[in-house]
Amino acid sequence: MNVKRFSTKVIGWLIAGFAIVGVSACSSTPNLTDDFSSAGVRPPSGKCSVDPRSIADAVSIGNVDGRGACGIKNAWKVTAVGDVAFSTPARVRCQMVGATSRWIKNAVQPAARSTFGEPVVKLRIAASYACRARNNKRGAKISEHAFGNALDVSAFTLASGRVVEVQSGWNGGRKESSFLKQVHGKSCGTFTTVLGPNADAAHRNHFHFDLGKHGRSGKGKYCR
Repeated sequence: MNVKRFSTKVIGWLIAGFAIVGVSACSSTPNLTDDFSSAGVRPPSGKCSVDPRSIADAVSIGNVDGRGACGIKNAWKVTAVGDVAFSTPARVRCQMVGATSRWIKNAVQPAARSTFGEPVVKLRIAASYACRARNNKRGAKISEHAFGNALDVSAFTLASGRVVEVQSGWNGGRKESSFLKQVHGKSCGTFTTVLGPNADAAHRNHFHFDLGKHGRSGKGKYCR
């Protein structure tokens, strides 16, 4: 082979190789933690004063590790709280189990009995643990869902089988609307954050409850 032609081919191969390397370097996998901001955020502790198994159908799943700041300390998989079943198992931190139990006892059942004359027997779980930003908005602050510190509920099933959905019932029939607004209003006595259809478009079809800390003292509440 002519030396000049061989040298030209080698140079061509080298240039092509560098080009491929360059493309690979420039198209590296994006940093997924950029999906949310966790600056200044401290994940909640795993301490709990009540054994979830004493108040719920719950199984300990240890600690859940997620990317970035996501994860749950002392996580539990819950399929029911007391006599109220979950439509799908929820993964939450220990303290959320106790809070949900108190919420059902102090907000949900009194509202159901006073409005419909019967108890709630099932919750439709819209979300529990999820490693994401608030309202799934890229670049927003990390969600309490990312710590297993939140629960979303989109509907309530009564003992008779009647289903009250947040989206259609909030401004729907008189009883459905009254029940949902009672539950929403009383929920602030248990959770530090309560969001519903009046909060924003992202919550038009469910209630969001969490135990996030607000204000300098960490004891503030945000209920809308």
